Amino acid sequence: MKKLFALGVAALLLVAFSVPAMADVKIGGIIFTDFYYLDRDKENALYRSVGNGTESFSNTAIQLPNITRLYARWTNEDNVGMYIEFGLGQNTGDTIRQGGKYTAIDADSAATLRHAYGWWDVNPMFQIMVGKSTTPFSPLNPSQLLGTRSGSVNIIGVGYGDYYSGRFTQVRGTFKFNKIARLEIALVDPNGTAVAGSYGPWTGDGGEGVGYQTSTKIPRIDISVPIYLGPVHLYPGFLYQQRTVDMLGGHYSGVDDSIDTYIGSLGFKFGYGPFGLEGEGQWGKNWGNTRSLIGVTPSVMYSGARLMSNGEIEDAETYSFWVDLYYKIGPVTPHLIYGQQKSKVKEDVGLPDIEAKTQMYGISVPIDLARGFRIRPELMWYDDGDATVGGTYNDYGKYMLAGVQFQITF
Repeated sequence: MKKLFALGVAALLLVAFSVPAMADVKIGGIIFTDFYYLDRDKENALYRSVGNGTESFSNTAIQLPNITRLYARWTNEDNVGMYIEFGLGQNTGDTIRQGGKYTAIDADSAATLRHAYGWWDVNPMFQIMVGKSTTPFSPLNPSQLLGTRSGSVNIIGVGYGDYYSGRFTQVRGTFKFNKIARLEIALVDPNGTAVAGSYGPWTGDGGEGVGYQTSTKIPRIDISVPIYLGPVHLYPGFLYQQRTVDMLGGHYSGVDDSIDTYIGSLGFKFGYGPFGLEGEGQWGKNWGNTRSLIGVTPSVMYSGARLMSNGEIEDAETYSFWVDLYYKIGPVTPHLIYGQQKSKVKEDVGLPDIEAKTQMYGISVPIDLARGFRIRPELMWYDDGDATVGGTYNDYGKYMLAGVQFQITF
């Protein structure tokens, strides 16, 4: 990780000091520090592997999550540009239970590549972009940032109502029709899945089916059509990917071996003076069979297609939504947030569906104290819901996160 960090810094310095005089360069960074108290009930402590089912769990943590970043942006006189961003900080650091004791895994020196892409504005109406970045699908996120390394991936509400399509290598075209609307189409690398282990499409093979998913000849397709109507902004979008499945040595031969993932999304923004309202909703099938950042909640566990005992593949159905209501009062902007996500998939032939619903609600209050220095008090409650699997009722419990995030920007 230290070598990766050194290479990243060297790359940013190379961009800064080795470009032509006519080019424009900007280097910046953001440091996030989370200081919070986490309180899990006994059911949630067991589910998150920090309890034995008879005791609750609580602890205080001060962490540097890997949303901390260092970036460089370069453009030239020919409308060509490049952006590189490294994430620095803990990419683990979660508290776990080992041998009856609670242990925190520390990984302060981790470094990850968040963005590395370039673009060319061919003309005022068309841009081509290539490289690793976010996709245009489902672009909005609620203002929730505390607890990335809590053990539940508490960042922008993923798993509790927000679908984040992820940062992946892609080729994207943006067509600007006018000031009101544009069309963004991205061809995204289709390899990999959002879920792993026993949460894949298989019921009797220990989850190995996830590793046997193979992509078709076409990439994943992410589409967005942002529409700007004065104070109202709309973000309709669609995602599609088809995968084929290797049937593990040829058994179940002759049955349908394809898994289609498709998701429709609609986001909105509305602002009037200091008042603002944002939200986004998604619905689709087999979310877990394509890559994205959708959390580690029960509603994510059951979002992938499953293999039935008769050899048929059963689709999983998932919806999610969130709303964020805020009001700006000078340097203070309180956000009231609610989100919900639910997945449903048939367990097996003759058995009822598995249903899992997760929710979040709370308040986040970014406060700008000085130029480049922001604090964010945040109080959020999370409900991991319940589900009946294999005839066994599972209560996944609830937990609370309360604390302050410090943000320094340059």
